[in-house]
Amino acid sequence: MEPERPGVLGGWREWVDECLATSLASRVLMPKTAPHLPWLLSLLLFWGCTDPVEFPEESSFHVGAVAQALDVTTDDGPVRGSVAGGLNVFKGIPYAAPPSGNRRWAPPARPTRWTQPLTAAAFGPPCPQFREDVLHLNEDCLRLNVWAPAAPAKPRAVLVWIHGGGYVEGASSEAWYDAAQLAQREDLVVVSFNYRLGLLGFLALPQLTAPDGGTGNWGLRDQIAALDWVRRNIAAFGGDPKRVMIAGESAGAVSVTTLLAATPAQGLFQRAAIQSGTYRPVLEKEQSVGAFPSAYFVGLLSAIVMECTEGDVAACLRAKPSVQVLGTQAQLTPVTETGLGLWPTLPVVDGVVLKGRPLARVLAGSGDVPVLVGANDNEASFVLASMGVVGNPGDFGRYVDAIGASARKTQLTALYQPSVVGEVAAADALGTDLSFACPSQRLATASATVGTAPAYLYRFARALPNGPFAPLGVAHGTDIVYLFGRFDAVATTPTPQDLTLSQQMQSAWGAMARTGSPIPAWLPYSPGGTFITWNTPATTQATWRNGRCASLDAWGLLPP
Repeated sequence: MEPERPGVLGGWREWVDECLATSLASRVLMPKTAPHLPWLLSLLLFWGCTDPVEFPEESSFHVGAVAQALDVTTDDGPVRGSVAGGLNVFKGIPYAAPPSGNRRWAPPARPTRWTQPLTAAAFGPPCPQFREDVLHLNEDCLRLNVWAPAAPAKPRAVLVWIHGGGYVEGASSEAWYDAAQLAQREDLVVVSFNYRLGLLGFLALPQLTAPDGGTGNWGLRDQIAALDWVRRNIAAFGGDPKRVMIAGESAGAVSVTTLLAATPAQGLFQRAAIQSGTYRPVLEKEQSVGAFPSAYFVGLLSAIVMECTEGDVAACLRAKPSVQVLGTQAQLTPVTETGLGLWPTLPVVDGVVLKGRPLARVLAGSGDVPVLVGANDNEASFVLASMGVVGNPGDFGRYVDAIGASARKTQLTALYQPSVVGEVAAADALGTDLSFACPSQRLATASATVGTAPAYLYRFARALPNGPFAPLGVAHGTDIVYLFGRFDAVATTPTPQDLTLSQQMQSAWGAMARTGSPIPAWLPYSPGGTFITWNTPATTQATWRNGRCASLDAWGLLPP
């Protein structure tokens, strides 16, 4: 059935073109009322021409350290970073050409070579997105950052961090991803990068087919291009290209799972860490999977909204300003099947980059590297209020309806007991199980039972001790604060116990990057075996999520 054509874009094209011709702002402040409106409506009502606004430079771990310039030669040209506080730091290095014009919705291309040192002192702009009342529109965003200990040493292990954000927002420049502390304490080279997001990163159509026959995975190809840059260049920064660990949280962890399955990514990394990730948010090209639509359906709907259905569809789409692409993206319907709302701009089983669904590929032996995988206790807590779960009688049942599990409401009510634990706690437990906790156990089981490399399962159970996020419990993203040690980024004052836990977690991830094995107390996972619980103190346990995952699986609520 052809989707109804929204009549929302007519009459404003000339205004936008005139505006963009005079000022292509990298970000535009939006009024506080904007989050309560559909994105496109807010763009139409409040878009205006403004002077460019620089993306703010985030503070470093080594505040007050005296910086000295340092030049390193990459295979694209020399870059000039800084030496401060015992670290060599480079920010905003281009790893691909700007994906605009004819390069939009195309595989990333190498940047144009340069001969003079390129200043790498500031993060690159975030890829186009609308976040926290700010509109980012600069497509010249494929940049990466490097933190490396300055002291001479043998080549160091490398940790490559992939940011989260639901594949529609986020950037490597966010303060809690500052890797200075992690690199220094664990003697690692740490790399982070931006990649294309939303429709700009994952629009799939037959008319947008790459020379190799693939489509849709433009953001995933960016991730692979960044890893290839690491392979080619990280030795010049003191890193060992044969000891590369990819790690990420949320959509970054889903990306890690997808990279385990992606054919062109094989051999570009030797370990992986999947923090609050899953294998499920992947689209098929031509058929829906559960509540997830097909990639071509999303592409067709987007082309209709952007009035690109005749003639050279690809050229028409590439001529649209990025603000219009973001506005079109906002008209898509989020999918709530996993317990959280996800925009359907996701990696695609295109037969080239991704030849099958990630879990099936892992079970077939793809990505046979040591893996850390786990979830936080309260992954769903940050979305419950927005989904109407505030503690009123019946909220749990309404949440079950919202995620499309009405047929199992009786069984789910008996399993999660909202009348005993409370409506919010029951919904949080169910959402956490569906979104990340049960998929984490399943991924650990798959990795442990196929191939030769071990898997290590963890539970993160420590809530922030204070600050604005403490009331959410062990919320989605809490583990990031402890891994990077940036409590200040979330306005939290850590206790001595929190600092100890952060150091322990950094030690485990650092050991994994260096050797493929974390701390000795953390044993490889086997079905029914033990896992580590990160708390104060850390402990070893054997019962995952009170055994609920088996019931959810039996009821068909954990599809592959």
